Amino acid sequence: MKRGSDPARQPAPASSPRPSLRALRGDEVDAAYEIYLQTCAWLQRKGVRQWLLPKPRATFDARQDQGENYGLFLGNDLAVIATLSCEVHAYWPEKLGAEKRWWLHTLAVAPEFRGRRLGEETVSAAVSLLRSKGASELFLDCGAEGVLPAYYGKLGFDPLAKKAITYPSGNTFLIVLMRNTISAGKTA
Repeated sequence: MKRGSDPARQPAPASSPRPSLRALRGDEVDAAYEIYLQTCAWLQRKGVRQWLLPKPRATFDARQDQGENYGLFLGNDLAVIATLSCEVHAYWPEKLGAEKRWWLHTLAVAPEFRGRRLGEETVSAAVSLLRSKGASELFLDCGAEGVLPAYYGKLGFDPLAKKAITYPSGNTFLIVLMRNTISAGKTA
């Protein structure tokens, strides 16, 4: 697997490989975590109040051990990372109860692949993957203010609830819970 390092990389020609979403292999985790860290820094520079403190590498490794880390690849190039986990989310028990549900976490596009709608492609592929597993819903939460709710809204996620959440960092933010209802013929 290779990852380009030139942020000024031009968009791929029309004959570029079709994007493919798959679980990350162990030898791809370093590159994936680097994409995550670069995206955290980029979000901070843009003033997006999401991921103010990066998750520790140990958290990322634990997700890998559980088979939750995915990558969208263009040929051999890792372009986007995402976490898909089936879990009980600690911050939304009053809305979702104690039942395990599918969650999309940590969607991050490598700098050299930004602006090519690959985040959208990743969400669509994740919905298709979960549909093939028999899932009926995919959840996420994100900052309620700013661009993210509208971005995820155009990808088929509907807002369910908003509330202030205080994170381990001590920061409190207004967060929106969103759901994509996966149906047999629907794509994100």
